[in-house]
Amino acid sequence: MGGKPKKDTSHRNQGRCEDVVATIKREILLKQYVPGDALLREELLAKRYGVSRTMVREALGVLKTQGYLESKRGKSGGTFVKNIIESSAMGNLFGDLILMGSMSINDLLAARLLIEPEGCRLAAMNASPRDLQKLEDIIQLVSTESDEIKKTEANVKFHIQIGKLSGNPFYEMSIRSFMSFTTMFTQKLGSAAVKIHNDSDHQKILDALKARDPQLVYEVMYVHVSGMKENMVSMEKMLRDAHLG
Repeated sequence: MGGKPKKDTSHRNQGRCEDVVATIKREILLKQYVPGDALLREELLAKRYGVSRTMVREALGVLKTQGYLESKRGKSGGTFVKNIIESSAMGNLFGDLILMGSMSINDLLAARLLIEPEGCRLAAMNASPRDLQKLEDIIQLVSTESDEIKKTEANVKFHIQIGKLSGNPFYEMSIRSFMSFTTMFTQKLGSAAVKIHNDSDHQKILDALKARDPQLVYEVMYVHVSGMKENMVSMEKMLRDAHLG
């Protein structure tokens, strides 16, 4: 009854966890770790940073959420440094904002219209014959695939590849984020998802890329993204209804 009140250590623990997050992040940014590198086991990291394994696990969880790290299972599994450009964190955030009503599909498409046509224009100047063949292979895969979800995944790869070919890291990250959201969008709706665009659209984009015509490919991509509006808005309503229901 008259015992001393327990000290609240939660703030101190949170501060130490944030220190571990900041330290590992700094090591990644200074390229002491590079994408694909495995981190030490949790117990060794705990010893290195002078904290508990629980705190290390919490810090690693934060860095995974932020897109700096990823877990891999299996015999050679563990925690690995991820290429931050390939992070899906922003795409997941788009999804949350749309479900909250803080952002709409129209907002997202408006951003895509600012970024993807320009990224495609740059790709027309940068793409090698081998790069164009990769895009051709993706289109071929889509044409032989009957599962709509798998088709969407392949179509997403088409856009991501164009983002890479832009040579602009900001465009690449943005396009990856848009595509991460698109994947999440269709997966959540499952069989209720509608077709976002015609399969022939990507062939038109590829033809313009092969022609090495930056202005044409800009216009074709602009029309492609604009044409998704009606179907994506209808899917947005279905997603919100399913989430709220």
